[in-house]
Amino acid sequence: MARCRRFLAVYVAEVNRDRLLGLAAEAAFFAVLSLFPSVLVAASILGLLDVLVGADVAGRVQEDVVSALDAVFTDSASGAVQSVESLFDRAGGELFTVAVAGALVTISGAFAVVINALNIAYDTVERRTWIRRRLLGLGMGVATTVVAALALTVLVVGPFLGRGPALADAVGLGAAFAFTWDVLRYPLLIGGLVVWAATLFHYAPNRRTPWREALPGGLLTTALWLLATAGFHFYLRIAAAGNPVLGAFGGGVIVMMWTYLLSLALMLGGELNATLHPRHAPDRRSRPTQEHVQA
Repeated sequence: MARCRRFLAVYVAEVNRDRLLGLAAEAAFFAVLSLFPSVLVAASILGLLDVLVGADVAGRVQEDVVSALDAVFTDSASGAVQSVESLFDRAGGELFTVAVAGALVTISGAFAVVINALNIAYDTVERRTWIRRRLLGLGMGVATTVVAALALTVLVVGPFLGRGPALADAVGLGAAFAFTWDVLRYPLLIGGLVVWAATLFHYAPNRRTPWREALPGGLLTTALWLLATAGFHFYLRIAAAGNPVLGAFGGGVIVMMWTYLLSLALMLGGELNATLHPRHAPDRRSRPTQEHVQA
């Protein structure tokens, strides 16, 4: 118990020293800027899947996304949810081109801040060029958007892009397949979040960490994401209901707060990995400053 208290004290001290609360706010700002362009890009990617799974799949996925956002934000951010729904309807053409350009710029900025924060957490001096960091952030952002769109599709229509039930029926396992998929699809989604966060912790810092060392932070980040989303939902239902001040400009504030909590959870997961597995390489002789790791 005493050892756990000492570790917790060191962890909290590292969080404060590395200014994770401020870095999470910076990442959340860029994430909000990239949110709506990324939704347009994801909607267009879903539209490309029509040839594989049928024209109704994209609509079903979009409806599930809007329903999930509505469940999280409640009526307090109905304007933001309606904006996302409108963007789904307008995806394509010139608007898609503008969305891609906006998403590329803002999402690379958001992940560049994450790279910056993880370098600070690991006490690692950034030696990669600005262009290389931006390209790394861009690659992470694009991969996240594409994988998220595909994951949502699989979550709605099932494995093998909706052909799983037909294959199971062909071998007489239709009922067993349906039950198994209903039980496993959300644990698989949570596992995917853990893998995504661990992958980010593995590649983002300017120091490769073994996968086993990236896993604890991935687990903490995912747990905090789920807790933050659930807690934020209940907060909005209890504290924000009928608030006229929040109703005037609540949508943007609510989205920003939720994004900030998710960004902070990601930073805390990276800090956990750095605290569990401190490095004693020469890079630690000179603690990186903001100038060293400027995104």
